Amino acid sequence: MKSLCVLRHLLAAALLALPCAVSAAAPPVPGPVRILVGFPAGGTIDVVARLVAEQMQGDLGVPVVVETLAGAGGQLAAQALKRAAPDGRTLMVAPDHTAVIVPLTVAKPGFDSRTDFAPVGMVADYAGALAVSHASGIKDLRDLMRHVQAHPAAGGVGVSAPGSKPQFQLDALARSQKLPLSAVPYRGSVPMVQDLAGGHIAAGITALGDFLEFHRAGKLRVIAVTGERRSGVLPEVPTAAESGYPLRLDFWVGLFAPAGTPQPLIARFNAALNKALDVPKVRERMAAVVFDPRPGPPSALQQRIATELEQWEPIIAASGWVRQ
Repeated sequence: MKSLCVLRHLLAAALLALPCAVSAAAPPVPGPVRILVGFPAGGTIDVVARLVAEQMQGDLGVPVVVETLAGAGGQLAAQALKRAAPDGRTLMVAPDHTAVIVPLTVAKPGFDSRTDFAPVGMVADYAGALAVSHASGIKDLRDLMRHVQAHPAAGGVGVSAPGSKPQFQLDALARSQKLPLSAVPYRGSVPMVQDLAGGHIAAGITALGDFLEFHRAGKLRVIAVTGERRSGVLPEVPTAAESGYPLRLDFWVGLFAPAGTPQPLIARFNAALNKALDVPKVRERMAAVVFDPRPGPPSALQQRIATELEQWEPIIAASGWVRQ
């Protein structure tokens, strides 16, 4: 009988300790969470952030809202994240341009993505593409390069932002192939794609998803994707490498918290993010804008940033870019 009482006491103690253990492993989120986005409402980054916010809200048990702080290639949102308290109430969805390219091209960006942010996790990869005006009559990438060689004045290629991955990769391609190519920077993909569809520029480079609607409507023609493999949404379009040109551009989006955010909260957010990225509705809507969900640990995002900072620094330096 005595041993039975001891067993009951031990079982009761274990049951009382269980909620504490669960709580320590998955701490409650302290209150409403805002996700900062440094790009205009309605754009692809904003759309993806809202998809993720909607799904994470149910899992975290608190409201999760998206707050737009558009401008300066995401710098305004990044600076706001740096200033935010590391208490689990503020996160940021940001693309590689903000986390990698801005720190390498801007003299005083107001943040360091390696020390001022705590990576939560990768959100998605997305493909780049090169397109031409439908009115140009250009059929493929080799055709475009022949056209540029014959008409050097037609070598202007629209890019979605000054000091961006497409601009630097285009510069590297022009130098390696001895082609009269030059970047025509825009303030965003939307005006660039509109000018391309209107025949005001001959070619442009940006995310494949930004071209898709116009391509399907016959207003422009996607002639190459810039990733490692062809896209499932346009399987007939070859990669730039298949066409014989070393034009490689990959883009991505990640979720960040302020540096100093407690690791149990980072783990809680990462788990909620990964769960959201596995929801069929989320995957379907991301696929519609040609985003590929990339669930994984915070370390994957941290490593991606470190790798790309090392990769892009010499490319930018070789272009002669002077930090603005």
